Amino acid sequence: MPKRKSGSAIEEPPKQVNAEEKDMEDESDSDQEDHPQNRQVQGVSEVASDAGIVESITLKNFMCHSHLGPFTFGSNVNFVVGNNGSGKSAVLTALIVTLGGNAHATNRGLSLKGFVKEGESSADVSITLRNKGRDAFKSEVYGPAITVDLRITREGLRTYKLRSKSGQIVSTKKEELLSILDNFNIQVNNPVSVLTQEMSKYFLHSKGEGDKYKFFMKSTQLDQMREDFLHIKTTKRITEEKVEQHGQYLKDLKQKYLEKEGAFQEPVIIG
Repeated sequence: MPKRKSGSAIEEPPKQVNAEEKDMEDESDSDQEDHPQNRQVQGVSEVASDAGIVESITLKNFMCHSHLGPFTFGSNVNFVVGNNGSGKSAVLTALIVTLGGNAHATNRGLSLKGFVKEGESSADVSITLRNKGRDAFKSEVYGPAITVDLRITREGLRTYKLRSKSGQIVSTKKEELLSILDNFNIQVNNPVSVLTQEMSKYFLHSKGEGDKYKFFMKSTQLDQMREDFLHIKTTKRITEEKVEQHGQYLKDLKQKYLEKEGAFQEPVIIG
């Protein structure tokens, strides 16, 4: 005769759950979904990588490139690969210069005119920044993307054109670009944000503690804050001196006013 199945294999009848227990389970699930940490985790993907991301770049007559791009970047990590001398660093240099950095910050030249390809009269760089999400800059004007067009002449002059998603020119002022960079917290002169090859070599081979401290001051923007503080302090001193000077001038005017008023109020005798 075949063996009977063990008792562990016997299916038990489904457990009945009363209405009160069911309500408690629903409330528990609802509490877990409404927990602040859960809401924060669920909302990370909704706000991350929405503004300030470099979407594409195009180079024309810039350094060794006659025409490069446009090519697009991903939202996360991107790698630019190529043989030595193929112009990989030129892409980073164009990014720094177009987003307001000076030639010295690139460690590739002392003047902007050095970035114009030999034999050409000007160089052009176009960079598109993502402009979406809660940190978007004037989204009603620019739309979901901001394009920064830079032209460098052989004489070293730099001009900007800031375009909306539709291609319309919104501004040609560098102050507008600085406002955009400040809104997106883009710091091309910060070695932590943009670490060039030369700067990384300098940092790794520097043995003095003073050099590392300078790097720390610059990367944390404490050095910039110090310069701003000194500038504000100087401006305050100059303003106070002008106020004092004008205060003395105001006293002289008031004295003249009183003299004229006294002369006007004196009775005039007509003979």
